[in-house]
Amino acid sequence: MAKSHPAAPDWLLLPPNEQQLETGWVGYRHVSGALHWHHASSEESRLSAAIVLPTPVNDDSGITHALEHMVLRGSMRYPEPETFLSLRSELALLEFNASTQKETTRFHLSGYDPNSVLRGIGFFADSILSPQLTQEDFDQEIVRQHDSGYDGAMYREIGEYMRHQSFRASTVQAVNSDLRAALYGGMPDTIPKLDIGMLRRYHRHYYRPDNMLLLTSGSWPMVALWRQMSKALNNVGEPLPVSMEIPNIFADIPLEKDGDRIETLPFSSHWAAALYPTLNALKSQKQLKALGAELLPLTSDFQPVPALRCRVSAQCDKHALERHIDDCCIRLSSRRAMWQTGCFTLQQGRNMVNRWGNGLQRLYHEFSETPFAPPCLQADVCDSLLQQDPKENTPHRHGEWLSPCPPLTRMAILCRSNVRDAETRSSLERWLLLCQQRTLRWAWMKGKPMLGSMREWHCANALVLGYTVDLPERDVVALRHFWHQTLSADEISAVDGEWQHTPQGIVFCCAGSVPVVRTGAIMASHRDDETAMHVTLSFPHTTEAGAMAALGQAVMASSLVQKRRLGGRCYSFAVSLDLMSFELTFDTVADSDPSVSFIALLNAFETLSLPLGEIGFEQACRGGLGLVSARYNKSHARFHRALLNTVGRSVALDFSVVTPTNLAQLATKVLYALKHPTLH
Repeated sequence: MAKSHPAAPDWLLLPPNEQQLETGWVGYRHVSGALHWHHASSEESRLSAAIVLPTPVNDDSGITHALEHMVLRGSMRYPEPETFLSLRSELALLEFNASTQKETTRFHLSGYDPNSVLRGIGFFADSILSPQLTQEDFDQEIVRQHDSGYDGAMYREIGEYMRHQSFRASTVQAVNSDLRAALYGGMPDTIPKLDIGMLRRYHRHYYRPDNMLLLTSGSWPMVALWRQMSKALNNVGEPLPVSMEIPNIFADIPLEKDGDRIETLPFSSHWAAALYPTLNALKSQKQLKALGAELLPLTSDFQPVPALRCRVSAQCDKHALERHIDDCCIRLSSRRAMWQTGCFTLQQGRNMVNRWGNGLQRLYHEFSETPFAPPCLQADVCDSLLQQDPKENTPHRHGEWLSPCPPLTRMAILCRSNVRDAETRSSLERWLLLCQQRTLRWAWMKGKPMLGSMREWHCANALVLGYTVDLPERDVVALRHFWHQTLSADEISAVDGEWQHTPQGIVFCCAGSVPVVRTGAIMASHRDDETAMHVTLSFPHTTEAGAMAALGQAVMASSLVQKRRLGGRCYSFAVSLDLMSFELTFDTVADSDPSVSFIALLNAFETLSLPLGEIGFEQACRGGLGLVSARYNKSHARFHRALLNTVGRSVALDFSVVTPTNLAQLATKVLYALKHPTLH
């Protein structure tokens, strides 16, 4: 029998026969039906949470995407539309956002500050269950018609996506595939067909407590968490009978080539991932072209399940095409098949990390392996690829697909030299290439797939060259041992420098490459595109990083900047901070008039030239901490710390020396620089 918690009697511990304690997860249920699974065995200090709702859609209307936008525009406890943007600029969080997937909508956050995560989860819960969903918000956030066409934040977002060729190609592939995939995010010609009534009916049908799934990991204050959730859950009555007679809306997107069609070949998702690199090789592409077929991407924005898809001409013999791929499957060695499917899995995991951060990637992965995860959150696990029939599971399912990727770690070899020393740079590049070749050879022999890349970073007169590797945590010790035992300075003995072997890789600093600090005035760079504003502020290195971060978040909390986003005239107004170059950058996306956004930015700094009040100052500092954390701690935190350390930087912020007065003085200096910018 379920037992209630003494301090939160409306939350019940699931009975033993419904628990899965051996997996490290503990289950609870609210009296309203909401389910909570907590990863009790997690030892992370990071707090991660996700509220997941099933939101099925079978057309191109974008109704689930629109509802995700709308529920964050105001609720019973938080009626002001700017609350979400204010919290994003105030809370010390790594991630605080929502995401529309193929079968679910997810509201997720992660961070280290208990007060911030509790406020964030309380806002999400109330917004999900008790949104206002007003016509005025719909006009600004989704779409509205005016004399010259349509506008609205989401409408502009989709229009911006359609400017990218890869996105347009994925829409063509989706609507001309067999079976047809829904363009669930909406299209420019389908979004105007939505109305507020459709969103209200969809919300009442699916956004119910008994449909809600809460996932958490980390050292959460559980009673405080449940009380925040209960404030929203206890105000929701019984579900109303709702007619779901919402017309299906489809986009009219023609084939790119008349007479061609798209065929999906009957291979399982894992074998499709294993075969794709081989079929995508130049020699194989020529063979496919001779058969009248063109290989399409393995996955796309609307077709997340890996599948072999080909655009075929009217003269193509489908049976001959299948025989050719069957032959490739037979000739593919077992080692190559395991390597290629492993690399694809890692790539999908890295995409999740880049999008949501390590904490949420770990949360979703750990839950996906439990037996009680719903189908849309289950990882597509294949214990033995070689024992699986390549055509055992057809790839025609159109649900979500979660890569069974374990948590990843980034290791690196970082080399610092003077940016003007071309000879040393050339030596380092040759050595890093040798390191890459040796590492790939070792990984291939050990059967340990990994993702590596060469990169470079600039900081004043210092140049950092690096070879980074993303790999599963279980392989970190083996790779570190290989690097420490195999790679040395012998190959670049002509370069004078200092070596340091660290737990996360190797650092090499060339002699005479000590970074210098830039002094002088703040420099501003302003560039406008057709649909975007770009403003970069370059600060002297004597400026406190905490002051820069607090100033950036204070700008984002200003009324004109928020109204610019909330008015539906642009999709995004964002700030980022780069501690390598000491630059604060403001960007807009899908902006109807970048010059107006620049005026809003100027107005924000004019307002901040007067000292903030105590509450506003504290919010700016706390938000500044979140801004830096989201950039450097959201994913691969150890790597970012090591990278910054090579140029004498740190992610640690000192707010003790920042005051409302000197923050106002810094805003005044920025204002002067903005009025005398470097134009591009």
